[in-house]
Amino acid sequence: MSTTIYQDKQSPWSSHSRILSMIEALPASSKVLDVGTASGMLARRNRNTSLRFFGIEAVADWADAASPYYEKLWACPFDDAPLEALSGYNAIVMGDVLEHMSAPDAALKKLVELQPAGCKFFISVPNVANIWARLNLFMGRFDYTERGILDQTHLRFFTKKTITSLVKKSGLEIISIQATPIPLELVSSFFTSTLGRFFHAVLAGLTSIFPTLFGYQFIVEAIKHE
Repeated sequence: MSTTIYQDKQSPWSSHSRILSMIEALPASSKVLDVGTASGMLARRNRNTSLRFFGIEAVADWADAASPYYEKLWACPFDDAPLEALSGYNAIVMGDVLEHMSAPDAALKKLVELQPAGCKFFISVPNVANIWARLNLFMGRFDYTERGILDQTHLRFFTKKTITSLVKKSGLEIISIQATPIPLELVSSFFTSTLGRFFHAVLAGLTSIFPTLFGYQFIVEAIKHE
């Protein structure tokens, strides 16, 4: 996995912004586990709230950057985290994590079993059925890249159907599934201009209508009932 600086996604349509809004709606003093903290965006952006953040991060440089914002952070791969790190939370965030795991179904099921009833899960994964990936596959290309849907560190690939199935099989009830548009602001600085943001808004609208085709990521909000 790359140790380059992990950039916050500022777009209102990004997975970062949407998961942040979900986290901010949690009851005061909720205990939140951030699996794969990267540089600590989630806890850093909530440092003036009463929410309590705990984290797991395998990349040493990212763990060092994130640790000041968490009550406790375990700098290790998920599979090496002790039960203390995985148990007893009000909310679990797995933002762009499952695709990096060789056995994401087992990891999610384990986490679900260790939480109390009422625990919420916020999960984001890339959509391998995005139109960009489909067109490349039609042209006979399935080339890994430095980042994005075909990031070279991805071990598993998801569609809306497969992430829905995985979440349900883990014992969670799905509350909502959102699709994010392609992050055009990362493609060109043009899309940070007024006109560029207009085009981005149009794409966001198309994504909400045709999520499986235009969705860049899927964000799942789910809850454990028993």
